[in-house]
Amino acid sequence: MSLSAAKEGKRYFDEMVSEGDSPYEEWMERTEEARHKLSRLINASPSEIGFTTNTSTGMNLISLMLNGVGEVLTLRDEFPSSTIPWINNGFNVRFVEPVNYEYLVEEIEKYISPQTKILVASYVQYRTGYRQDLSALGQLCKKYNLIYVINATQGIGVMPIDVKEAGVDFMAFSGLKWMTSGYGAGVVFMSKQMLKTYKIPFAGWQSTESPERMDNSEFQIRHEASVIESGCPHFPSIFALSGALDLISSIGIKQIHERVIYLNKLLQQKVEALGLAVIAPQYDKNRSGILIIKTDNAKRIKEMLGSKNIIISVRGEGIRVSVSFFNNENDIEAFIEETAKIKDIF
Repeated sequence: MSLSAAKEGKRYFDEMVSEGDSPYEEWMERTEEARHKLSRLINASPSEIGFTTNTSTGMNLISLMLNGVGEVLTLRDEFPSSTIPWINNGFNVRFVEPVNYEYLVEEIEKYISPQTKILVASYVQYRTGYRQDLSALGQLCKKYNLIYVINATQGIGVMPIDVKEAGVDFMAFSGLKWMTSGYGAGVVFMSKQMLKTYKIPFAGWQSTESPERMDNSEFQIRHEASVIESGCPHFPSIFALSGALDLISSIGIKQIHERVIYLNKLLQQKVEALGLAVIAPQYDKNRSGILIIKTDNAKRIKEMLGSKNIIISVRGEGIRVSVSFFNNENDIEAFIEETAKIKDIF
């Protein structure tokens, strides 16, 4: 969590302690400010942005909206939040198999059948770090008239996303990880066309055009993504996300992206110089902040590195090492130094 995110979350709690909910109207204004910041980050309209709590909740919402539309095509390496909601809600889900840990658009196209109506894919694969070309995938969806759904959690905040240019219909992501806002903040993007075409499957008092009326008999449901914020807002998480967005904006997503790719490539070079095998994309356009180092002793290595205050994850075929914009060359050197001491157990 970034200090800017923590500051805004704490600000809410301090205000609640001292003033109760007297600042409610101001909090609602700050919620709208956060919505506008997000819309600028992904080139969307504020009316297409809805706040939730995590990616799984967002993906469940999307799957319920599209109930009965048809078959889902997704990728074998997806994190379960991309797949379980669709399977649980009764969709027929088919999987594209990777080729050398990659999902080239031309390979995905081979799996499309007349029954395929929805494509679900992660921007960045959590098991391999493979980053999808969102625009090329969007063109594929347009060609076959597929509804285009993206899980952006492993890329949002450090990799550029333009939902209009890419033709994305729905996108869900968490403020955790690369967005640096911690647990509790999630976002769903719904394009205006999807909002016109499909009904959001639940609503509450905050979903109406005039929630302050609290009218049980005469109300109008809003035709925008914020209708999913059906009850009392989760203000502290939304404000923490807003604070994180301030940090990202102050640096610039282009600069962050370039820095992360540079660090990822530097990390790969130094790991391979140790003689260790990695899983990495062939081309920079598919590179992310994630590098997988192959090993059969991932859990033990995680514990050993953790004892040196080096935090990695057990994922896929080994350990996942993630470099973000707050990392630097010294962090990589520290990792390499400690990894060199235990490389014989890889």
